[in-house]
Amino acid sequence: MAGKLTGGSARGMRRAVHLLASAGMSLLAGACSQLGSATQQLAAAPQATVAAKPATDGRGELLKATEYWGQAYAKNPRDAQTALNYARNLKALGEKRQALAVLQQASMTNATHRGINAEYGRLALEFDQVSLAQKLLEQAEDPANPDWRIISARGTVLAKQGRYRDAIPLYERALTLAPEQPSVLSNLALAHAMEGEADKAEPLLRRAASADGQEGRITQNLALVLGLQGKYDEAKLTAARGLPADKAAANVDYMRSIVKLDAKPLATASLPVPQKAPVQATQGGELKGTAADDGAAAVGSGWSTQVATAKAER
Repeated sequence: MAGKLTGGSARGMRRAVHLLASAGMSLLAGACSQLGSATQQLAAAPQATVAAKPATDGRGELLKATEYWGQAYAKNPRDAQTALNYARNLKALGEKRQALAVLQQASMTNATHRGINAEYGRLALEFDQVSLAQKLLEQAEDPANPDWRIISARGTVLAKQGRYRDAIPLYERALTLAPEQPSVLSNLALAHAMEGEADKAEPLLRRAASADGQEGRITQNLALVLGLQGKYDEAKLTAARGLPADKAAANVDYMRSIVKLDAKPLATASLPVPQKAPVQATQGGELKGTAADDGAAAVGSGWSTQVATAKAER
């Protein structure tokens, strides 16, 4: 499949893409805000309770920092930076609902604070509060100091609304600021795929999948995009990197029955490079080197089962 399909073929392909996307393809909504340096994402407590690097210092130090900022927040909940620090540490611990509550309260007294709006908007997006996220992220963006996380999250807002064509320029803009950020590469790729441009999605997903410390979700997205182009053999090999070989084969065979393209020969030169083991940090934290929880279906459950479920729900 070269370029974007037209006419009936394009309609059939887009239907297959939407069906498969509802079951398997997943935007890394959380990852737009979650991946980054510890010093950017977490606020350390002063002196002995410093927790700027949870991957090194461990969960205990992160707990100490969170306790410190929790006490500071209890004394002065109207202070924007204190609330922001507390919320970021809560989110790193996996206490996202509590973090959301802190940010909601902080937003009432700091309505124009870009940092509060950015953190609140990205977290609201993770909870699928799309309209709220859209408003907050628009208020958070600073044209004089662009932040790829905010720009990418705005793209994900549009993608969650089904406006994939409108999301693409935002992802491209975020990518100019963070050229090899896996979450942006993956989201841009899936926006192209949802527009029937699987050929444009493939190289982006290859770049994302080759990044150190990436989880299987991106690899499974790549396998789906390969299958959408009729590259079934390569799709099976790629899918098997995160699934048992028999399940990967069954998934791709099921996709083939939907896509109905002639199989393309396996190009050994383009086989994906094996992934390195994911980088782990704090349990339930946000700097694990993997995509954050975005409500996507688990890749291990099988596309065929998920697609059948998606059909039944339509």
